[in-house]
Amino acid sequence: MRLRPTRAVRVSAVMCALTLTALSPFPLSPPAGADEPAAPAAPPAAGATTIDLLGITDLHGHISRTTQTDSGTGQTSVEDPGAVTLACEVSSARAANPNTLFVSAGDSVGGSAYVSSILQDRPTMEALNAMSLDVSALGNHELDQGLTDLETRILPASNFPILAANVSGSTPLSAEGGGKGTFIKEVGGVRVGFVGVVTDELPTLVSPSALSTLTLSPAVVTANARAAELKDGDPANGEADVVVVLSHEDAASTATSFSKNVDAVFSGHTHVPFAKTVTGAEGNQIAVVQADHYGWALGRIRLSYDPASRKTSVVSADNKDLRSSSCTTDAYGVAGIVSQAEKDSAAEGGKPLAKIGSDFLRGSDGSGPGANRGTESTASNLIAESFRSWLATDIQPTGSTRYVGIMNPGGVRADLLYAASGSEGDGVLTSGEAYTVQPFGNEMAYTTLTGAELKALLSQQWQPGSSRPVLTLGLSRNVDVLTEATTDPAYGDEAGAAPAIREILVDGKPLADGDSVVVASNSFLLAGGDGYTVLKDKPVTNTGVLDRDVTSAYLASFGDKPVTADYSKRQTAMTVGPVYVSSGGARSTDTVSVTLDSLAYTNPTEQAAGARRVRVSAGDKEILTKDLDLTVNPTGPTTGRVDFNLTFPADAPTRACRTVQATTCRWASVETLDAAGTVLNRFSVEIEDEDAADPGVDSGDSTATSADAAADGAGGKAASTPQGGPGAAEASAGGGTEPSAGSGAQPASTAA
Repeated sequence: MRLRPTRAVRVSAVMCALTLTALSPFPLSPPAGADEPAAPAAPPAAGATTIDLLGITDLHGHISRTTQTDSGTGQTSVEDPGAVTLACEVSSARAANPNTLFVSAGDSVGGSAYVSSILQDRPTMEALNAMSLDVSALGNHELDQGLTDLETRILPASNFPILAANVSGSTPLSAEGGGKGTFIKEVGGVRVGFVGVVTDELPTLVSPSALSTLTLSPAVVTANARAAELKDGDPANGEADVVVVLSHEDAASTATSFSKNVDAVFSGHTHVPFAKTVTGAEGNQIAVVQADHYGWALGRIRLSYDPASRKTSVVSADNKDLRSSSCTTDAYGVAGIVSQAEKDSAAEGGKPLAKIGSDFLRGSDGSGPGANRGTESTASNLIAESFRSWLATDIQPTGSTRYVGIMNPGGVRADLLYAASGSEGDGVLTSGEAYTVQPFGNEMAYTTLTGAELKALLSQQWQPGSSRPVLTLGLSRNVDVLTEATTDPAYGDEAGAAPAIREILVDGKPLADGDSVVVASNSFLLAGGDGYTVLKDKPVTNTGVLDRDVTSAYLASFGDKPVTADYSKRQTAMTVGPVYVSSGGARSTDTVSVTLDSLAYTNPTEQAAGARRVRVSAGDKEILTKDLDLTVNPTGPTTGRVDFNLTFPADAPTRACRTVQATTCRWASVETLDAAGTVLNRFSVEIEDEDAADPGVDSGDSTATSADAAADGAGGKAASTPQGGPGAAEASAGGGTEPSAGSGAQPASTAA
């Protein structure tokens, strides 16, 4: 089985209360300037010194060169260029210009590929030392194993300073470089000063125990303050001719916020490329580069410093794509380091653990798996289901009979691919691959929530203002969540605001606010990591069992009938609204507008196998069919959208109303279908049957309850409800099915 690495960032860790302090008057500017074309490069002045800066970020131990083969075309392409290519490119650049500095914006280790992670990231640190990395910012992943690990293992093993100017409370960290998160290195007679800062999101990414003694200050304002000190003419605090910020923070959202004292910025954290010359907070030109992740790109900034005028100008700023680089000559002995690491890790990593019958992919932004954590994914859902199975089979806690598994998308670091990565054969999951998917070594834990708390937890998937405004949890297959397709006004109008969660079904039954449910996940998430503060102070039982071992055992339990992906959705959205009759503006009593979204996955292969259209029926009478809009939402969950007007036939079946404040309702079924016509999700929409209305009830003026999908009609209401679906389990390749306690996700407000 082959693994595709992530295009994402969030780690395995937990929330912690850090003190946030202000340092300087520079405000955070909007990122609009980052979208402007780069200013034309000024030619170097006569007598000026040209300085080349090379940068990487978020390497995460991807030191091996890996390739992938397209099953359709047979073409092979480079997936990870590896440390040998990186070293070759750095060596070539240094040979071309001795005034070259090589830097990192953090996360070189932690959340790493198996070849490095299984060896405690020693090979990665050895490779960077061999390449003579000059300086690095602290990334959040350098704290994956705690502050003591950073102070006693990572810092001593790194032959380069690791800077975090906006973190105080650690004597060893504060002493790195020149102290206070700065470092000065002279090249070509020019003093180049570096300021390192780590993301403001650190409290949601790292264990509280790692941060309990630390104070965090705002990254950009701290960088500006330190840059001002480096250029204030006071030798007591260190003086530099050129200032470069190494910021483990997203470039696009911070690029224009740096002051006139900053000449260049290398950014990171969000695993996306960026390379522009932007206008800073004080009208200054700043070169800003973010070199993607996993060593896929080498960031390059060329500066010209004129000693006569003491001015620095930007010559160029770009990213070189290392996946297309032909530079593979060994430099600095890195090839030997990588080869030994591959040998040391191969024996254990090649052992087969389980089989799978299909790909399980992370969310896509339209370019490839892993880039979109805001959408539901088959990979996250699979892991969440393994957690539920473990809870129900191995633990069987007494807090409730309702057991649920959840998985944070940032904890899924690679795809599970059916195609073989080596000699193990198609569909075989090896221990190394399992490690790469869940590399953090989190322990399995569980806690008991009320229905209201679970609803609040699901609302926290939407995090407006963060670098990722939506983080969609993977859910076990016995959970169905219905949200509104419109924004809940209580959350304001900002992009990414949480919609109202109308109902949660567990084991096919509505979960009331006062009901209890036992939730299983990794220790990071259950401690409130990734901004899920509902979980932060809940009593948690930590079993000490590793999360990846639970998932591997679950997959192995299917034996020779391996599990395949289920393309029904756990979380969907539906809104039912009124249709107005043109004459007089009255609302129709038998026609409603219906909007559904979040009906499809985001990867092309999954869209081909998943929901393609909806079918609307009343009893055995088909009313309409309509294709889904499968346009990918690159940051959120709404991929797979359809809207239509539904006119209820007079002879539509009736039932006791479930979501409408009336006695008897006509209802229709809405089903999502794959290309073969298999039902994946099923919903129902109901409207008051006026012929059966209680004459003593003025239903036309009644008010919808909070659970209703309000479609106030003149003389009636319409609402959507979930129905028991086809029970589409994750079918095995051998014809078996995954044990299931419930059906696929169906939006609505009550169960059928």
